[in-house]
Amino acid sequence: MRTVLASALLLLVCGVAGGCADRSSRPEGAGAPPSIPSGPDPLLLRVPQKGGVLTATRYPALDSVVWRSIGRVPPLSRFIGFGPEDGYLSAVDTGGAPVRVDLRIGSVTSSRDQALTTLASFDGGAVYGLTAGGEITRFTPSGSDWKFRPSLPAQALYPQADGSLIVAGARGDQAIVWRVRPPQMVVSDSVLFNIGGEEAALRDEILTTAGSVGDRVFFGANERVIAVRARDLGPALNVDVGDPVRAIAATPSGDRLFVALADEEVLRIVDRFEEGVTGRIRLPAPARALRMDPLGRVLLARGAQVSPGVDSVFVVSLAEDAVVGVIESAWRGDLPLVLPDGGIAVTRGADVVFAHPSTLAPMQTVTDGASSWWHTLRWNGFRPRAAGLDQPVQFRTSAPRDPSDLPPATGDSTGNATAGAGAAGDSTTGGSATSGEAPARASQFTVSFAAILDEKQARALAGRIRVDGQSPRVTTSERDGKLLYRVIMGPYPTRAEAERIGKASGQSYWVFEGAP
Repeated sequence: MRTVLASALLLLVCGVAGGCADRSSRPEGAGAPPSIPSGPDPLLLRVPQKGGVLTATRYPALDSVVWRSIGRVPPLSRFIGFGPEDGYLSAVDTGGAPVRVDLRIGSVTSSRDQALTTLASFDGGAVYGLTAGGEITRFTPSGSDWKFRPSLPAQALYPQADGSLIVAGARGDQAIVWRVRPPQMVVSDSVLFNIGGEEAALRDEILTTAGSVGDRVFFGANERVIAVRARDLGPALNVDVGDPVRAIAATPSGDRLFVALADEEVLRIVDRFEEGVTGRIRLPAPARALRMDPLGRVLLARGAQVSPGVDSVFVVSLAEDAVVGVIESAWRGDLPLVLPDGGIAVTRGADVVFAHPSTLAPMQTVTDGASSWWHTLRWNGFRPRAAGLDQPVQFRTSAPRDPSDLPPATGDSTGNATAGAGAAGDSTTGGSATSGEAPARASQFTVSFAAILDEKQARALAGRIRVDGQSPRVTTSERDGKLLYRVIMGPYPTRAEAERIGKASGQSYWVFEGAP
């Protein structure tokens, strides 16, 4: 009751939009339009909550779609991983099944072979899951699944960049962290922590507080914050914070962990270098969950429920280590969401409102936005390919071509023969030719949508694209001993026409000069 009254009083005094910071103490310009830090393109992804086509816009231009998926995405509960190199985005649907979206070609795949209790991914491609029976399974784009039934406990999964998997679990009053390297079926190394308490409570706490950042994995265990180095499973932190841990959020650098404790109106700040609690942030009420800004500017803390389906959200400035305001929003798997410019997307009834990062005043309202699922990325993968990437390599000097490689001469309308490209003139043909020169050929431009190894996937992509009443065709070529299936349209007489076709398709594409 004390928590609800405190939150209600705070909201009454501060106002939902304005926050709790003293306006007179804010530096000049605090209410200016926020800016987006330089870097990869800021993308905002949306998909209907009931499932449908996933779209991407380049923030803040919400009305201009730069990409849309070919397949339909099922209703989602959360995103779990993204790999900028391959363009794979992984998520969990509302039924607990893994979902993978290939942002390069727009395909959507899902696996519903068995119920999974935990899902995690490092790169969006390989997705690891834990079954109710304790078996660990892996799903990959190539379909080379791997399953492992460990002898050690497993509650939290931490996929690593090197392809290994770190796992944390509880047995008795101990927490155990161990590693396996798929496709092997043996535990390669492990470390044990004596925690105390009951096993069931320890299992739940590890599952709900697990996270990773940089070269460390972490979790809460009873009244302790545990962190382990990923490279050698050496203990990095073992800090007693005095009360049971409810939530942990790490800064993007991993230098600081913010820890919410059960029934505590204070966040503890654990420093990785000091290896202990170095600061505290007072909240209006205990935090039930934490959500970190991907760029480390603000921390969102879930407070008490103020009405059915609506919570108070405490906005913590990490530059000041203080609460700058309170806003209301449904706390979902996607919202509230920190936007690329630092604004905060929150629900307001059926709409989504973008709140200013400093004043928390509404900047923009997306009508009926709460019916969508939201996610942000920083990625350059939707940019058009530079034309030079698809040009054949040409050398300033080269050996003369073998005449056998040249096309045969063909007669023109006057009966004279026309030499193939690059052929010398032949005085016996009766026509005049300039030695070493060839007639100019008009340039042609081809639109390419994908070059992939799976023929079925390529033909499915081609079947879903239609421009001016025509669909792409699938051609084949060999590279490094592997057969590639190319989804293309054209050629077209001008680059402008090829670009028009590519844009009209609504898919990612690139244009190269020449015929396929």
